[in-house]
Amino acid sequence: MENYPRLFIKAGLIYALLGAILGMAMAFDPSLSGRIRFVHIHLNLLGFMTMFVAGVAFHVLPRFNARPVPWPEGVKYQFYLQNIGLLGMMAMHASGVAWREGIFHGLFILFAVSAGVAIFLMFYNLYFVLSPAKVAEGLPSEITGDMKVGAVLDQFPQTMPVFMKSGFTALANPTARKTLAKLVSIEKACEKHDVDSAEFLQKLNAVISGKPQAPTPPPAPPAEEKKSSGKEIFKGEMCQPDTLVGSLIKIYPGSKSIFEKHYGEGCFSCPGQAFEQVQETAHMHNVDPDLILVEINAVIATENRK
Repeated sequence: MENYPRLFIKAGLIYALLGAILGMAMAFDPSLSGRIRFVHIHLNLLGFMTMFVAGVAFHVLPRFNARPVPWPEGVKYQFYLQNIGLLGMMAMHASGVAWREGIFHGLFILFAVSAGVAIFLMFYNLYFVLSPAKVAEGLPSEITGDMKVGAVLDQFPQTMPVFMKSGFTALANPTARKTLAKLVSIEKACEKHDVDSAEFLQKLNAVISGKPQAPTPPPAPPAEEKKSSGKEIFKGEMCQPDTLVGSLIKIYPGSKSIFEKHYGEGCFSCPGQAFEQVQETAHMHNVDPDLILVEINAVIATENRK
């Protein structure tokens, strides 16, 4: 999980705990309600609810919708502005100076504006993550190699036969279309299936443009064995960037904890983990592949010493 989504969730949990403590305090002494009710409400709504939801949403939605947040730096600004605004408003209200005229009231307004700007930043980043990637005229006029397979199939379902004829038979599985296809670009998919990406893009664009495809040259004589897109790992070997995740976990079960730490436990319900390379999964989850390899090989070294 990225740093700021994690910080949002941690901060939200801290505010939830503080809100619970204040709630119990008001239950024991109802006379406190007049002074700390405002603080209690904002701890729970702007503190716990908003921050917890933001942390989970920033981690989950870009992956599920296969779109990055439009302004990643804004996530950091939102975190600081929201905390500064919330803490400032609560401190001033609890001290009883929030509604005094002059500088104190001006400061209270400033803190409120800070919290409000943070909410606008969250709206901007999350709303457009959920919006489909389209150009002003509607759908993209051309399919490019950096587009996700799932996005192409969603926007141009007529391209499915081209994928199937080119060897992408896993896309016949609806689960694969909803999971792995949302994360893998066309270039990566072509590389994995040993398909010429330039020729494949020409076929896709010919379909969406309605132009007839150029004659396909006769296939070359089959090689003795198709090149593997990844390699198995055996006991005693160390993990490499192109090691298959499924093989790695089978031989070194302890390595599963590294993937769970960086990707979350949900990744092991994905069918792709059986045939994806370690470096591919790292790129899909925006994690440095070198970091993953160092941690995995540390686990392997420990298991080999047993």
